[in-house]
Amino acid sequence: MQSRRDVQRQQSRRSFKKTVRNIVVTLLLFILVTWSVYAIANHPRAAAQKQATAMAKKYAGLKSTSGFYIYNRDQTYYTVAGENAKGQTILVVVPQKGGDIRVLKQSAGLTASQAKSEVKTADNPKRVLKVAMGIFNNKPVWEVTYLNQKGNLCYDLISFTSGKSIQQINNL
Repeated sequence: MQSRRDVQRQQSRRSFKKTVRNIVVTLLLFILVTWSVYAIANHPRAAAQKQATAMAKKYAGLKSTSGFYIYNRDQTYYTVAGENAKGQTILVVVPQKGGDIRVLKQSAGLTASQAKSEVKTADNPKRVLKVAMGIFNNKPVWEVTYLNQKGNLCYDLISFTSGKSIQQINNL
């Protein structure tokens, strides 16, 4: 015959095991839901990257990729950075809604990090959020999105070829 104390211990162990099991199940469900939301939210970007990369390989001879950018202004452009068969670093700018695909030699202009440095030097941002390649007024540009020292959202378009600021939008 079990004593009252033994019965209480067994009940306490069962209760503890149930609690641990419930915590583990809840944690696993949370991880699953978080991963699902992330995967669903990232699907359009992944699909655009896959399509733009396929077009860059087909029409521009891209052999390897090193970056992907999305630019949204009047039109949306997807840019795939990488190397062609000759080992040259290129940027392939693909319009979302069709049109001419542009192939730019990286050596002919600024890199993303150089455009970012230009903005850091000129505007002293609190934080740079994004750098993206696109087409503005039929010319290739780097769009640098950042927060200024007051925490306001700002955009700066930097010419790919000259490195000069083409347009600034401040304090949004």
